[in-house]
Amino acid sequence: MTTQIPYLAGNFAPVRDELTSFDLPITGSLPRELNGRLLRDGPNPIVPDAAAYHWILEDGMVHAIELRDGRALSYRNRWVRTDQACAKLGEQPPAGQPDDVFPVGTANTNLISHGGRILALYEACLPTQITAELDTVGRYDFAGRLRSAMTAHPKVDPDTGELFFFGVAITGPPWLRLHVADPQGNLVRSDDIDVRGPSMMHDFAVTRRHILFLDLPVVYDPRLLGAGRLAARWTPEYGSRVGVMPREGGPVRWFEVETCYVFHTLNAYDDGDDIVVDVVRHPTMFAQDAYGIADQPPTLDRWRIDTVAGKVAETRLDDHSQEFPRIDDRRLGRPNRYGYAAMAPIQPGHLSFGGLIKHDLHQGSAVVNPLGPGNAAGEPIFVSADDGEDDGWVLSVVYDAARDGSDLVICDAGRFAADPVARVHLPQRVPYNFHGCWLPRDE
Repeated sequence: MTTQIPYLAGNFAPVRDELTSFDLPITGSLPRELNGRLLRDGPNPIVPDAAAYHWILEDGMVHAIELRDGRALSYRNRWVRTDQACAKLGEQPPAGQPDDVFPVGTANTNLISHGGRILALYEACLPTQITAELDTVGRYDFAGRLRSAMTAHPKVDPDTGELFFFGVAITGPPWLRLHVADPQGNLVRSDDIDVRGPSMMHDFAVTRRHILFLDLPVVYDPRLLGAGRLAARWTPEYGSRVGVMPREGGPVRWFEVETCYVFHTLNAYDDGDDIVVDVVRHPTMFAQDAYGIADQPPTLDRWRIDTVAGKVAETRLDDHSQEFPRIDDRRLGRPNRYGYAAMAPIQPGHLSFGGLIKHDLHQGSAVVNPLGPGNAAGEPIFVSADDGEDDGWVLSVVYDAARDGSDLVICDAGRFAADPVARVHLPQRVPYNFHGCWLPRDE
């Protein structure tokens, strides 16, 4: 394996073993109210190939940490058995799967629990269903009703239980489709959306009244498929805009924004005739970093969309270089006071991670918890203790460079700058990954 590619070195390097370990050691006191499983998903190449490598394209591995009554019951990790993974592992893929909508699926980006199913997501293809024990069930197509890709960032309305998601087609129009599933997981709506071309829409936003699409200048180029690199280019002449559609359906209004790229929204909500959306904004993407996302430092910005005047006011909320923003999921589409993110120091061509950030959007302030020397945090996930937005815990899988190992770190959200209340020491290093979810015990 070469170390010339930074995304194959250090904690980006893959792990080889699929483990199941029990009764994990804990430093501190694990809150007894944390009963469930933290699931994490990310790239872990089975056969790393430096000549055809990009961090966001590699085989997906899911990690699960189960907590119960103040104990860390178990850790396990498994590759998602996509067809590509099975071929590399010398295994047969799960039987009875529907045909995919795209030649390559890695299930390496995110996980969602909805309608009694856990889905591992990769935005170019169908989702892959897995179990809570991380066994792969196979591709899932909503009983044959989904014949397009599924975004890695679906949204569950906290009041209605509806699942909103979209899919981008790479090889031909319609380039964009919106889908809605009912709380039981039945696909009940699919709308074609007219856009200019196959831009790489990674995330979107849903409010009580609107759906927002991000049509930004990273554009897929089908001619690059099979060339061994990401089939998308930074194309600033494509333009940058955000689309606003009534949630019940109807025409999309497009609003221009300053040239940029956004992987992730923090949240969005309606404010009278305005729509507020908070985003992690990258000035460029894939213009300087050939293997990942390290062009320039990303910041937390706010776009206030004036639907009457037809314009967008853009404001910087925080200058810290950061990624993987999260909120209390019960505030999705509603005004939120707090948000969390992982520190993501970037030098051109090189991505690293650091501590965690808590944003107070009412006060316009941010608190950084560095977590200690040599610690590098992944996406923070808020788990509530009661109805309060600030009453709960922030969970993150943290790499400890001093021992070349990983911990599950639990911080008190209300005392965010204090030392973590607990660290669960994991039996092996967890490579930097993308996203995940908290699966309460009763799910």
